[in-house]
Amino acid sequence: MRRVIVLTGGFGSGKSEIAINLALSLAVKEKTALVDLDIANPYFRSREVRHFLAEQGVKAIVPREEWLDADLPILGPGLRSLLLDNSGRVVLDVGGDEIGATALGVYQADLNKIEHHLLMVVNPFRPYTRNPDSIAVMCREIERTSRLKMNGIISNPNLGQVTELNHVLWGHEIVVQAAEKLSLPILGLGVLANRLEQWRSQLTETITNTVKHFDLMQPMLLIPIHIYLLPEW
Repeated sequence: MRRVIVLTGGFGSGKSEIAINLALSLAVKEKTALVDLDIANPYFRSREVRHFLAEQGVKAIVPREEWLDADLPILGPGLRSLLLDNSGRVVLDVGGDEIGATALGVYQADLNKIEHHLLMVVNPFRPYTRNPDSIAVMCREIERTSRLKMNGIISNPNLGQVTELNHVLWGHEIVVQAAEKLSLPILGLGVLANRLEQWRSQLTETITNTVKHFDLMQPMLLIPIHIYLLPEW
């Protein structure tokens, strides 16, 4: 992965959970910042665990305290200098709707100056990404609005805590078909961390088949996802 990793995707895709998990894993070895650019969605935003992230050594870039709950296009301070600073890793959690992609487009010129990966997290169990065509439409719209090129897909088929193995395998096949349509590689498969050992053999086979299918030059990641964003109810 390149120094700056931009994760985008539709509501319910799981991109914020993946962004948090990724930032925590990177922070074990190097200086890491997580930027919350999900400025329109009022639920399940990475800013909700900013204090926990700080305790784990992750610098959380979020709006000022009095604006944290605002559903307004308010961006965290210092992002531009952070992107251009080569001394640490940066993970951006970006909304996949038009507002989120537009916010990302503000930094298009800066991102094009540096090595970065723009990745789309896809959960085919969500309303706007239920089939390959709708996934492709969302991807192209994000590219058009942000004026950036998508580099790959993270497959994250799930139904939350009621997810079963057959959901993951069926949903991943939908994502594979979308990736073919978009001519993009699938770089990772998300799975709930508490189900990983139970399903490891089947998931390893799925990953092997996906790598062969796309002729990837590097292993596709199996991403264990610990859940940090829980509803208050």
